[in-house]
Amino acid sequence: MAVTPPLPFANVEKVLMVALEDLGWTDTETPDAEIEVGIRINRVGGTDDGITDYPRVEISCFAPSYDEVHALSETVRDRMLALGGEAFVVGGQRVTVDFCRTDTPPEGVPYDNPDRDRATGWYQLGLMRPRPA
Repeated sequence: MAVTPPLPFANVEKVLMVALEDLGWTDTETPDAEIEVGIRINRVGGTDDGITDYPRVEISCFAPSYDEVHALSETVRDRMLALGGEAFVVGGQRVTVDFCRTDTPPEGVPYDNPDRDRATGWYQLGLMRPRPA
């Protein structure tokens, strides 16, 4: 009997770029100086049990002022907490988010660019293995 391996786990960074793209510029890199408002998404660990991937992600928000970065980072947190049960098509595959919880709420962190503020939050997600879209 031949065993068909499951599809590899989805790239959570790409999934979250799709989930947050309507909030502004999103990427895995820090936004360039000409981009005033942006969101950087990075996987920073996690585990899996062979069935579900449990990535931990760091999401940094960048904006010209404290008030703007605070508002954006709280909007991101609200969106993240609402992802449970949502499905996204990424790379021709359907990826379903089982849950998302806040590990550390958004907080201001030092940033080298004096014209922008930065707030970073950490989240834990559960992602089912993808299925063909």
